[in-house]
Amino acid sequence: AVLKEVNIRLPRGTILGLMGENGAGKSTLMKCLFGMYTKDTGTIRLDGKTVDFKSSREALQSGVAMVHQELNQCLNRTIQDNLFLGRYITNCGVINEKVMYKKSLELFHRLNFTFNPKTPIRNLSVSQRQMVEIAKAVSYNAKVIVLDEPTSSLSEKETVKLFSIIRDLKKKGVSFVFISHKMNEIFELCDNIVVLRDGDVTLDKPIPETNLDEVVQAMV
Repeated sequence: AVLKEVNIRLPRGTILGLMGENGAGKSTLMKCLFGMYTKDTGTIRLDGKTVDFKSSREALQSGVAMVHQELNQCLNRTIQDNLFLGRYITNCGVINEKVMYKKSLELFHRLNFTFNPKTPIRNLSVSQRQMVEIAKAVSYNAKVIVLDEPTSSLSEKETVKLFSIIRDLKKKGVSFVFISHKMNEIFELCDNIVVLRDGDVTLDKPIPETNLDEVVQAMV
Protein backbone atom coordinates (compact mmCIF):
# COMPACT_ATOMS: atom_id res chain seq x y z
CA ALA A 1 0.00 0.00 0.00
CA VAL A 2 1.22 3.50 -0.83
CA LEU A 3 -0.76 5.03 2.05
CA LYS A 4 -1.26 3.34 5.43
CA GLU A 5 -3.90 4.38 7.96
CA VAL A 6 -3.54 8.07 7.05
CA ASN A 7 -5.96 10.17 9.10
CA ILE A 8 -5.97 13.92 8.39
CA ARG A 9 -8.36 16.68 9.49
CA LEU A 10 -8.75 19.99 7.67
CA PRO A 11 -10.98 22.43 9.59
CA ARG A 12 -12.79 25.16 7.65
CA GLY A 13 -10.67 28.27 7.02
CA THR A 14 -7.32 26.71 7.90
CA ILE A 15 -4.10 26.04 6.00
CA LEU A 16 -2.54 22.61 6.35
CA GLY A 17 1.12 22.25 5.41
CA LEU A 18 1.78 18.80 3.93
CA MET A 19 5.40 17.72 3.87
CA GLY A 20 7.41 14.62 3.10
CA GLU A 21 10.25 13.53 0.87
CA ASN A 22 9.61 12.51 -2.75
CA GLY A 23 7.63 9.27 -2.78
CA ALA A 24 6.23 9.77 0.73
CA GLY A 25 2.64 9.68 -0.60
CA LYS A 26 1.64 13.38 -0.58
CA SER A 27 0.49 13.60 -4.22
CA THR A 28 -1.13 10.15 -4.07
CA LEU A 29 -3.18 11.20 -1.06
CA MET A 30 -4.33 14.40 -2.77
CA LYS A 31 -5.13 12.60 -6.03
CA CYS A 32 -7.36 10.20 -4.06
CA LEU A 33 -9.16 13.23 -2.62
CA PHE A 34 -9.45 14.86 -6.05
CA GLY A 35 -10.93 11.80 -7.79
CA MET A 36 -7.86 11.12 -9.96
CA TYR A 37 -7.01 7.88 -8.14
CA THR A 38 -9.44 5.33 -6.71
CA LYS A 39 -8.72 4.50 -3.09
CA ASP A 40 -8.94 0.86 -1.93
CA THR A 41 -10.22 1.55 1.58
CA GLY A 42 -10.96 4.45 3.88
CA THR A 43 -13.38 7.37 3.94
CA ILE A 44 -13.23 10.98 2.81
CA ARG A 45 -15.70 13.38 4.42
CA LEU A 46 -16.53 16.89 3.25
CA ASP A 47 -18.77 19.04 5.46
CA GLY A 48 -19.56 15.90 7.47
CA LYS A 49 -20.79 13.94 4.44
CA THR A 50 -18.94 10.98 2.98
CA VAL A 51 -17.73 11.69 -0.56
CA ASP A 52 -16.10 9.47 -3.16
CA PHE A 53 -15.31 11.47 -6.28
CA LYS A 54 -15.04 9.45 -9.47
CA SER A 55 -13.37 12.27 -11.43
CA SER A 56 -11.70 15.63 -10.93
CA ARG A 57 -14.75 17.27 -12.53
CA GLU A 58 -16.98 15.79 -9.82
CA ALA A 59 -14.54 17.02 -7.15
CA LEU A 60 -14.55 20.54 -8.62
CA GLN A 61 -18.35 20.64 -8.73
CA SER A 62 -18.38 19.65 -5.04
CA GLY A 63 -15.96 22.45 -4.10
CA VAL A 64 -12.61 20.64 -4.05
CA ALA A 65 -9.98 22.11 -6.38
CA MET A 66 -6.34 21.24 -7.00
CA VAL A 67 -3.65 23.42 -8.59
CA HIS A 68 -1.07 20.99 -9.94
CA GLN A 69 2.66 21.58 -10.16
CA GLU A 70 2.52 20.75 -13.88
CA LEU A 71 0.00 23.27 -15.23
CA ASN A 72 -2.41 21.64 -17.65
CA GLN A 73 -3.65 24.54 -19.77
CA CYS A 74 -4.59 25.13 -23.43
CA LEU A 75 -1.78 27.47 -24.43
CA ASN A 76 -3.41 28.53 -27.72
CA ARG A 77 -6.60 29.66 -26.00
CA THR A 78 -7.26 32.83 -24.02
CA ILE A 79 -7.30 33.18 -20.23
CA GLN A 80 -11.09 33.40 -20.42
CA ASP A 81 -11.35 30.13 -22.41
CA ASN A 82 -9.13 28.36 -19.89
CA LEU A 83 -11.21 29.65 -16.97
CA PHE A 84 -14.44 28.28 -18.44
CA LEU A 85 -13.07 25.16 -20.15
CA GLY A 86 -15.66 22.40 -19.91
CA ARG A 87 -18.37 24.76 -18.64
CA TYR A 88 -18.78 27.47 -21.26
CA ILE A 89 -21.67 29.86 -20.63
CA THR A 90 -24.08 29.51 -23.55
CA ASN A 91 -27.20 31.23 -24.77
CA CYS A 92 -29.43 29.03 -26.99
CA GLY A 93 -26.43 26.80 -27.69
CA VAL A 94 -24.12 29.70 -28.64
CA ILE A 95 -21.12 30.51 -26.41
CA ASN A 96 -21.80 33.82 -24.64
CA GLU A 97 -18.38 35.50 -24.80
CA LYS A 98 -19.73 38.74 -23.33
CA VAL A 99 -20.98 37.14 -20.10
CA MET A 100 -17.80 35.06 -19.75
CA TYR A 101 -15.69 38.20 -20.19
CA LYS A 102 -17.74 40.06 -17.54
CA LYS A 103 -17.50 37.14 -15.07
CA SER A 104 -13.74 36.86 -15.69
CA LEU A 105 -13.25 40.56 -14.93
CA GLU A 106 -15.37 40.29 -11.76
CA LEU A 107 -13.30 37.32 -10.61
CA PHE A 108 -9.99 39.10 -11.27
CA HIS A 109 -11.24 42.23 -9.51
CA ARG A 110 -12.13 40.09 -6.47
CA LEU A 111 -8.61 38.65 -6.41
CA ASN A 112 -6.91 41.95 -7.24
CA PHE A 113 -5.52 40.56 -10.53
CA THR A 114 -4.94 42.82 -13.54
CA PHE A 115 -5.24 40.23 -16.34
CA ASN A 116 -7.05 40.92 -19.58
CA PRO A 117 -9.31 37.85 -20.08
CA LYS A 118 -8.67 38.01 -23.85
CA THR A 119 -4.90 37.46 -23.46
CA PRO A 120 -3.65 34.11 -24.86
CA ILE A 121 -2.35 31.89 -22.05
CA ARG A 122 0.93 31.34 -23.91
CA ASN A 123 1.74 35.08 -23.46
CA LEU A 124 1.82 34.70 -19.66
CA SER A 125 4.78 33.77 -17.46
CA VAL A 126 4.60 30.49 -15.53
CA SER A 127 3.75 32.37 -12.34
CA GLN A 128 0.93 34.30 -14.06
CA ARG A 129 -0.44 31.05 -15.48
CA GLN A 130 -0.46 29.67 -11.95
CA MET A 131 -2.44 32.68 -10.73
CA VAL A 132 -5.00 31.93 -13.48
CA GLU A 133 -5.31 28.36 -12.14
CA ILE A 134 -5.91 29.69 -8.63
CA ALA A 135 -8.55 32.08 -10.02
CA LYS A 136 -10.17 29.10 -11.74
CA ALA A 137 -10.28 27.18 -8.44
CA VAL A 138 -11.88 30.20 -6.75
CA SER A 139 -14.44 30.49 -9.58
CA TYR A 140 -15.76 27.04 -8.63
CA ASN A 141 -16.47 28.45 -5.13
CA ALA A 142 -14.00 25.91 -3.82
CA LYS A 143 -14.20 25.02 -0.13
CA VAL A 144 -10.87 23.18 -0.29
CA ILE A 145 -7.94 24.15 -2.55
CA VAL A 146 -4.89 21.89 -2.81
CA LEU A 147 -1.72 23.70 -3.89
CA ASP A 148 1.07 21.34 -5.00
CA GLU A 149 4.48 23.08 -4.72
CA PRO A 150 2.89 26.39 -5.79
CA THR A 151 5.99 28.55 -5.26
CA SER A 152 8.50 26.38 -7.15
CA SER A 153 8.45 28.77 -10.14
CA LEU A 154 7.60 32.01 -8.32
CA SER A 155 9.87 34.92 -7.44
CA GLU A 156 9.92 36.24 -3.87
CA LYS A 157 7.58 39.11 -4.83
CA GLU A 158 5.14 36.71 -6.53
CA THR A 159 5.23 34.39 -3.51
CA VAL A 160 4.28 37.31 -1.23
CA LYS A 161 1.32 38.07 -3.56
CA LEU A 162 0.24 34.41 -3.56
CA PHE A 163 0.39 34.22 0.25
CA SER A 164 -1.74 37.33 0.55
CA ILE A 165 -4.38 35.79 -1.77
CA ILE A 166 -4.34 32.55 0.28
CA ARG A 167 -4.75 34.47 3.57
CA ASP A 168 -7.58 36.50 2.07
CA LEU A 169 -9.47 33.38 0.95
CA LYS A 170 -8.79 31.72 4.30
CA LYS A 171 -10.62 34.60 6.01
CA LYS A 172 -13.59 33.80 3.77
CA GLY A 173 -13.64 30.20 5.03
CA VAL A 174 -11.65 28.47 2.28
CA SER A 175 -9.36 25.67 3.50
CA PHE A 176 -6.00 24.91 1.90
CA VAL A 177 -3.65 21.97 1.68
CA PHE A 178 -0.25 23.50 0.96
CA ILE A 179 2.31 20.96 -0.29
CA SER A 180 5.86 22.29 -0.13
CA HIS A 181 9.49 21.34 0.46
CA LYS A 182 10.20 24.84 1.77
CA MET A 183 10.17 24.78 5.58
CA ASN A 184 10.20 28.58 5.93
CA GLU A 185 7.00 28.85 3.86
CA ILE A 186 5.21 26.17 5.87
CA PHE A 187 6.10 27.89 9.16
CA GLU A 188 5.14 31.33 7.83
CA LEU A 189 1.81 30.44 6.22
CA CYS A 190 0.30 27.29 7.71
CA ASP A 191 -1.77 26.63 10.83
CA ASN A 192 -1.01 22.92 11.06
CA ILE A 193 1.56 20.56 9.61
CA VAL A 194 1.35 16.90 8.62
CA VAL A 195 4.47 14.97 7.60
CA LEU A 196 4.24 11.76 5.59
CA ARG A 197 7.03 9.20 5.41
CA ASP A 198 6.61 6.02 3.35
CA GLY A 199 2.82 6.44 3.41
CA ASP A 200 2.62 6.90 7.21
CA VAL A 201 1.83 10.07 9.16
CA THR A 202 4.93 10.72 11.28
CA LEU A 203 3.94 14.18 12.52
CA ASP A 204 0.59 15.97 12.89
CA LYS A 205 0.72 19.16 14.97
CA PRO A 206 -0.28 22.82 15.08
CA ILE A 207 2.64 24.92 13.78
CA PRO A 208 3.23 26.75 17.12
CA GLU A 209 3.74 23.38 18.84
CA THR A 210 6.56 22.11 16.64
CA ASN A 211 9.92 23.25 15.27
CA LEU A 212 12.32 22.75 12.39
CA ASP A 213 14.28 19.92 14.02
CA GLU A 214 11.16 17.90 14.82
CA VAL A 215 9.86 18.26 11.26
CA VAL A 216 13.18 17.19 9.73
CA GLN A 217 13.31 14.19 12.06
CA ALA A 218 9.73 13.22 11.09
CA MET A 219 10.65 13.41 7.39
CA VAL A 220 13.86 11.33 7.50
